[in-house]
Amino acid sequence: MMQPQEVGEFFAEIKKALDNNWSDEALKSLAKYTVPDAVSGSHSWLLRGDLLTVWGRWFIESLVDLAPYELDAKLSIGHLHVPILAYFNSVSPQVPLDERKIYARVLTKFAWQLVSARRERKRSPIGFALREELWAMGQPEVRCYLCGYKFGKDAQDKFLSASKDEPPMPSLVDFTRPRGMRAAQLCIEVDHIIPVADGGKTTVNNLRLACGWCNSVKNRYTNIYDTIPWSAGILQHPALGPVTQPQPLWVLRTVATRRRCESPDGCTARIEDAELFAGPRNKGGALTPVNVAVYCKQHDPWRLDRWIGPKRLTAALVK
Repeated sequence: MMQPQEVGEFFAEIKKALDNNWSDEALKSLAKYTVPDAVSGSHSWLLRGDLLTVWGRWFIESLVDLAPYELDAKLSIGHLHVPILAYFNSVSPQVPLDERKIYARVLTKFAWQLVSARRERKRSPIGFALREELWAMGQPEVRCYLCGYKFGKDAQDKFLSASKDEPPMPSLVDFTRPRGMRAAQLCIEVDHIIPVADGGKTTVNNLRLACGWCNSVKNRYTNIYDTIPWSAGILQHPALGPVTQPQPLWVLRTVATRRRCESPDGCTARIEDAELFAGPRNKGGALTPVNVAVYCKQHDPWRLDRWIGPKRLTAALVK
């Protein structure tokens, strides 16, 4: 149950921090608060989980700069262990040495995984045989693994080299995920689950089929905080009026991780058998990461308003 007093006090502190944005005292006061559940939303696990992975990487690289280890193949995990153990020795000398070594090994293994990934980032060609194997793995209905979009015959023929023609452009596009503003967004592309930039391999286990839109938005990103933390602008929607345009990565990350319709009716639609859409949990609110919910076509609260002509969508964006 939401506690109005808790939320009110939290936002009073946020206002103080914003009014004194460059004051360490204002930010220290705000940092003492735990974000109320009502503020973090139903996907708080995603927001907190992604944030913790960011902090973890920042912390590791505050202990030791990984750049020399990435560039010098002569440096091993043993070399990396030395400065990390030295950190524990300096900040926690009262902890028994054997325990310090255990904790240092945990951090060293994590850091070495980052180093190994950076050393190995190399994109291998994806040949026809591999594309055929990925297509066969997706049967009986081959869909984008990130949003559930079902690929048409034109996209299939181009992907399997049976045709050079692009899929036909749609007359309407989803304004939250405008796939079809360009023909390439409708094509089938091969995505690395773990990006090549992070050491992902070009093997079947690390490859999936994605629509061009999802693949371009995902890019090398793995985290909802990898994008600008503000909206992408304002859309003058013909039926809804002014609507805040969400960052594409907010939409993609939420749909691709939740992977099911969140209608309270007990809908069984999953990304493996249905295309899923981002819509508002609170219809009066903007589509921010704390208000994005995932819906199938049947339960989509915007099913009558989601689709807009590409040219009209471009013209409706407030610059």
